[in-house]
Amino acid sequence: MTDLVKNPASYASPPVLGHRGPAGTYELRASRIDLLSVSLATAGLGGAWRAAADSYPGVLPVSDGLYALSGLIWLLLVWQYLRHGGASWTNLRHDIRQPEQGFTLSYVPVIGMLITGHFSRFGMEPARWLYALFVLLAVLIAARVLAHWLTDGIDSTALHPGYLLPLSSAPLIASVTASVLELPAIADAAFAVGMLYSLIIGTIVLGRLVIQGRLPERARPTLTILTIPPAVGGIAWMASHQGAVDAVVYGFTGALFFTLVVVAFLLPELRQAKFHLGMWIFIFPAAAVTNFAVRLLAGFDTWITPTLTWGLLTVATAAFVGLGGATLVYMRQPEKPRITEGL
Repeated sequence: MTDLVKNPASYASPPVLGHRGPAGTYELRASRIDLLSVSLATAGLGGAWRAAADSYPGVLPVSDGLYALSGLIWLLLVWQYLRHGGASWTNLRHDIRQPEQGFTLSYVPVIGMLITGHFSRFGMEPARWLYALFVLLAVLIAARVLAHWLTDGIDSTALHPGYLLPLSSAPLIASVTASVLELPAIADAAFAVGMLYSLIIGTIVLGRLVIQGRLPERARPTLTILTIPPAVGGIAWMASHQGAVDAVVYGFTGALFFTLVVVAFLLPELRQAKFHLGMWIFIFPAAAVTNFAVRLLAGFDTWITPTLTWGLLTVATAAFVGLGGATLVYMRQPEKPRITEGL
């Protein structure tokens, strides 16, 4: 399969084409969902700038622009997924049952929740209804994926940290958004689900990594996803407690710091032989860590807080811009995979 279609989640085996209809094949639909990692990365960076806007209101337009860009990418790719057969219940059920890529459908509600929460200041009530829709979709996808794993099993060699997305990251992001929408009970419930499955799925994935050794090269960028549960968990806790830096936040800080040290030792393993679009998976973890750190620094409010805040935002934004530039160069290559047509 081509570089564009094959993200780190799909290395285990060639994808099944599934049901072919007038709109397209599973390959086409899967490629659109894979590319939503670009939208997720953009929204994640927008969240980091939004965290800074609490202390520096002048940067809010930067966050608005990033979220707007994320929304445009999201709308385009979701529309193309539906156009290539995703609107069919038969195809949707087929797609979500795919062991290597079914969980990536969680990108759709996760990004929807992030964008809804950010722009809720323009209309709280409509935002709450949209949020309810996205939460329901996230719950259905996560529950269906887990039920499929429990009944049909999954090859342990295919496991990687990306599987934390539907069962851990999605509930924690739902908790953050619920706090923004002033729904504290839902925020607490989602936080509990996210932390529970962070422990369960995280333990299973770590067991696979320890026992069966290194991941294939293309899947190794997913190792940075290990930083998401402590980072987003800390953000969710602070969002539901008015930004207070308390003992629980210190606990998340310790867990995140240790995970970052582990990832630092893994940096040689994360290098890729050549650029591919799956490398966008690096950005959301980096943005989530930056978001948490910016909030933590604002809680301390020391003399060095501004310097560290702007330094972190600069590094995260530079990584985003650099990857965006590499993507433009990649897309301008004379020989493009057939499946990229229409993007």
